[in-house]
Amino acid sequence: MRDTWGRRHHVLQLDHTTIEQLLQPVLAGGSIASAELLSAGRNNTLYKITAEGREEPLVLRLFQDDPGACKKEVELYNLLHARVPMAEILHADPEGRAHGYPYAVTRWVEGMLVEDILAGKAQADLSPVGYSAGEALAAIGSYTFAHPGFFHDGLQLDDWGDNAEEIVVDEPKGYQAYISSCLFPGKGERWLGPELTARLWQLVRENAHLLQVTGTNRSLVHADFGGSNLLVRPQGNGRVQLAAVLDWEFAFVGSSLFDLGNLFRYEWLIPQEFEAACLRGYTDNGGVLPPNWKKITKLFDLINICTFLQSSEPRGTLIDDMITLVNWTLDHWDTYEEA
Repeated sequence: MRDTWGRRHHVLQLDHTTIEQLLQPVLAGGSIASAELLSAGRNNTLYKITAEGREEPLVLRLFQDDPGACKKEVELYNLLHARVPMAEILHADPEGRAHGYPYAVTRWVEGMLVEDILAGKAQADLSPVGYSAGEALAAIGSYTFAHPGFFHDGLQLDDWGDNAEEIVVDEPKGYQAYISSCLFPGKGERWLGPELTARLWQLVRENAHLLQVTGTNRSLVHADFGGSNLLVRPQGNGRVQLAAVLDWEFAFVGSSLFDLGNLFRYEWLIPQEFEAACLRGYTDNGGVLPPNWKKITKLFDLINICTFLQSSEPRGTLIDDMITLVNWTLDHWDTYEEA
C-alpha cells in the first residue's frame, strides 16, 4: 500500500561530490561510480551507492523526520545485530556535523521484500517466510527494558514520572487519551466524518480495558514491523533466511503485539498460510499470545491509523487507506472473538 502514499518530507537532492564526501569515512579516499535515489521510505532520503573497486553496494540514509533516530538506530544495531539480522552500519554521523542532517552508511542487503512476496511480485514459499518473520519478532521482543516508554538520546528511556499511565499507550487510560488527541477536535475526525468517528470512538472506549494485560510489558518494539521492512533470502529446498529487519527509527518499549498489529494490518491481503506460520514462529521462540490477542493487535494498530489520520494533506492514498482500515476494523470486530 505504501507505494501510493505521498512523502512526508521532500527528497534531499545531493550531487555526486557531496555524496562522495559523506562516504569518505567508509571509502577512505575512494570514489563512487554511481548514486541511485531510492523510492523506499516516506520520511527520509536514501541513496544506493556503487563505489569504485567495491563489489557490494552501500546505502546512504539521511534522517529528516527525527534527527535523534540516527543515534537510536546505531545503538539498536550494536545491541541487536548478533541475534537479529540487520543492515550493517559502517559509519554514522548522529550529530549531522558533515551535512546538517544526521546520516548513516550501511551495507546493501540483497533479498526479497516480504510485502512483494505477499503481493505475488516475488516468489517464495509462504510458510517459511512467515515463520522467519515470527521468529525475528520473538527475538526482538526478548530484549527488555526497565519500563515501557519512548527512547531519547539513543536508548535512554523517558522518565515515567507520576502520570505514567497517561503517557503509556499500553495502558487503557493512556490509550484512550492518545486516540482522542488524534481524532479531536477536528483532526482525524475531519477525514472520517462524524458518524464513522463516533463508531470508532465507541469501539475504543468499550475495548480499551483489553490492554490491561499488556500494560506491564517492557519488550523492545520495532514499531514499523511490516512487509516493507522485512527482507528474506532464498536458501534452497523451499527454505528462506531472514536477511534483514530494516528501519528502526520508531522503536520504543512496550508490547510485541504492537508489531503483530502492524504486520497483519491489511489482513485481507495476507494468506492464512503466512499468518499461521508467523504465529508459530513467534510462539515457538518464546512469544506469548494472551487471550483476545487479535483484538489487542487491532487496538494497537489503531494508534498507527489514527496517527496517520492527523495528516493535514491526503498524501496520495494514505487517508483513503486509513479510512478503509477503520471501516474494516469496525465491520470485522466481532469476528476476532475467537482469538
